[in-house]
Amino acid sequence: MSKPRLNQESLLHRITNRIRQSLELQEILMTAAQEIRVFLDIDRVKIYRFESDGSGEVIAEAIKDKRLPSLLGLHFPAGDIPSQSRDLFLRARQRVIVDVVAQRKILSQLDNLQTGDSLSLEDVRYAPVDPCHVQYLQAMGVLASLIIPILHQNRLWGLVAIHHAKPRRFHDRELQMVQLLVDQVSIAIAQSNLLKQVQQQAHHEATINRISSLLHCPLTLPEIRQTVLEETVKALQGSGGRLYLGAEPANEPAQLYTTGVQPTEAFIEESAGWHEYLGWHESSNVAHTTHQELIVAWEQAGRSLLPSTLADYSSPTANPSGLPSPCILADLQLSQWCLLADTFSSTPIRSVLIIPLQYRHQGVGWLSIFRNGYDTEVLWAGRHNADERNQYPRRSFEAWREVKVDQSPEWSQDEVKLAQTIALHLYMATMQKRVESLLRHEASHDRLTNLPNRLLFDEQLSLALLTAQQRGEMLAAAFLDLDRFKTVNDTLGHAVGDQLLKQVTQRLQGCLRQCDTVARWGGDEFTLLFPHISIDEVSKIARQILDVLGAPIHLERQELYISASLGIALFPYDGEDAETLLKNADTAMYRAKQQGRNNFQLYSPEMNTKAREQLELETDLRKALARNEFLLYYQPQVDIHTGSIVSAEALVRWQHPQLGLVPPNQFIPLAEETGLICPLGEWVIRAACIQHQAWRSLGLPPLRIAVNLSARQFQQQDLVKIIASILQETKTEPHYLELEITESTVMQDVDFTIAVLQELREMGIQIAMDDFGTGYSSLNSIKHFPLHTLKIDQSFVRDLMTDSSDVAIARAIVALGKGLNLKVMAEGVETCDQLEFLRSLGCDGAQGYLFSRPLSPTAASELLAQEMNLSSRVYPCCPAA
Repeated sequence: MSKPRLNQESLLHRITNRIRQSLELQEILMTAAQEIRVFLDIDRVKIYRFESDGSGEVIAEAIKDKRLPSLLGLHFPAGDIPSQSRDLFLRARQRVIVDVVAQRKILSQLDNLQTGDSLSLEDVRYAPVDPCHVQYLQAMGVLASLIIPILHQNRLWGLVAIHHAKPRRFHDRELQMVQLLVDQVSIAIAQSNLLKQVQQQAHHEATINRISSLLHCPLTLPEIRQTVLEETVKALQGSGGRLYLGAEPANEPAQLYTTGVQPTEAFIEESAGWHEYLGWHESSNVAHTTHQELIVAWEQAGRSLLPSTLADYSSPTANPSGLPSPCILADLQLSQWCLLADTFSSTPIRSVLIIPLQYRHQGVGWLSIFRNGYDTEVLWAGRHNADERNQYPRRSFEAWREVKVDQSPEWSQDEVKLAQTIALHLYMATMQKRVESLLRHEASHDRLTNLPNRLLFDEQLSLALLTAQQRGEMLAAAFLDLDRFKTVNDTLGHAVGDQLLKQVTQRLQGCLRQCDTVARWGGDEFTLLFPHISIDEVSKIARQILDVLGAPIHLERQELYISASLGIALFPYDGEDAETLLKNADTAMYRAKQQGRNNFQLYSPEMNTKAREQLELETDLRKALARNEFLLYYQPQVDIHTGSIVSAEALVRWQHPQLGLVPPNQFIPLAEETGLICPLGEWVIRAACIQHQAWRSLGLPPLRIAVNLSARQFQQQDLVKIIASILQETKTEPHYLELEITESTVMQDVDFTIAVLQELREMGIQIAMDDFGTGYSSLNSIKHFPLHTLKIDQSFVRDLMTDSSDVAIARAIVALGKGLNLKVMAEGVETCDQLEFLRSLGCDGAQGYLFSRPLSPTAASELLAQEMNLSSRVYPCCPAA
């Protein structure tokens, strides 16, 4: 192998090893320039790198014995290299050799200009040198030059410029060797850029890991957020920054964290200019969202923790991934940023990166990073004046310094990505806290009224009791239950019921002192806490509550009236712990209901005795059916014109093993409340039918038996089927059964009532309306009910001889019954005068103590047998048949 060839291979090996061993691109470039100069024995080799604006800078240089002046660090205008030449450098890897003395140049293209493929043979062409280029090189003291492009990632990265002060030829072997060295430089550039990317990625990942660790460290929330902001500003080489978090759902105020240099306006994020420019609307704020939307947004954002691409960040609209684009404000001294520019103009800040803490429409605030303006000094190779002389090359390449002040810093795409990722972590952490806060709030508050629930109320009551005990003060706890709220729900629907509860909540809150608490215990029950109070004060507030709730409520274009029953227990007299105090307040509330509702009661120990008795009675009532403890008594119903028994009303009695005969007014309401009224009512119908058949088997005349249906029993969906089954089971003819329903029962759902009654009537069952005149039915509704009988309530019969109002009501009921072709039966008749007056009105029948008390089955059988043995039964005051 020849010595020159060995030297060339040694040189290539040396450069290649240097590239592999070195991590610094500048060192490699300087080495390459030096080795090329020595190899060619040339006066100057410079490596020229292009900037983004097309200008270039000499970044590496090697000079022999100072034969030519140094150009290291000088910048050259973009116009020094025509765009056509740049295109050929890039697309064809064109080399240019210039002989200044001969004024000719050699153009060598290594790649196909159309396809970009490498040529097997170089495309070598000769051409004259442009006179301007000749003068350009002469001004630099150069008579021979060689230009070789440096390519990287399909772009023109720079040039290797080889200059000699004397004419010189470049041999093919030299050109091949230099090209190989330039190719090695391209490899070194790629290696350096890759290394920078890896280092930068490692730095960014370390930053993100550090931020993530901070967001979950045991510091307080303000300390965490402040530290994260400072770390973010440091990582992004900012001069200052802000973290703004909007108001939280649980009425927490907006929070602002700052570090470093700041704009002049304290809360710029709340200014009109900020909202106008960033296009921020109230709908973006998470404070107005439901907890379900909040959790969904938090979960969805968690799947986008590392955004892969960035949208155009000229405006902060969200890209398809759901992540908002960042906004960069640069050149803030210009008026184009309108209102925002004013708050930065007197500060050194000249560039702002704003990242919305947002995912889709769920936003919690902004992360803003500031960078101050900076001054730059650029050394240019010869002054380039903007006049006609620019048509000619510069006469001198003497350096001149261009100074630019207050420049606006730029943000690289990687920096913006890092800021976006940090912002997403901040968003996730903030949303997680808000989700946790919402869940805690919902765990301790009622969702409909937003009042504390029983869990939170128990805690507040326990704390208040501790304070009251330490200070020796009195405290009151109260239970409030809305009267007949179920009727509103059943008749008007749950949506109206919910609206009613909200209005009740507002009214209750308006009655309380600042230190008082109201909670929703459940359903239509509320609990109240009154610390630092006296008996007179709590009584005054209780009366105020009842008065306020008694005012009409307008819902769904309807006027409703509501009342409440209120029970109050006092510390320390009625209990020293929360459980006892609430239990006694609940007992007092039930006493208020027993006292007619719409009142309040202060707890007394006697109430517990009564409540205990009621509880025991309820327990026994649940066992009474299985133990066959119920009895039916029968009260005759008489035709007041003939004195004959035409029917009997079946009245249930409870033969308690210890208490004896329990009256209906004690156990019927309890059966209604517990739901036992339905199986009890079914037993009554069956027992009445069985008794009817028993009388017939004794040869007694057939007698219609009237049975009361409760409101709850009447609402059973399978009521008709149950009655039909009993009639079939007992072989009772339907017209011997009369069902009595109250006026208030039929009016709960008029359409439903008419449908059920029509089915019963079609079966042959008799229908009577009991307690007529005590409800709220309208004549328009009554005429549609398929009735047989109207019963005048005993409250109108009792004072019939002394109260003109009762007379008028009784007369109207009889007239109404006759007008509708109904029989009229009067209840509670006790005197002959009452009977005679009812007969004069045209009433058809009556029942009451004047004729007979309710009788046991045996006594009733004897009475019926006695009447059968007589041609007609003559009751007092009744005419003979």
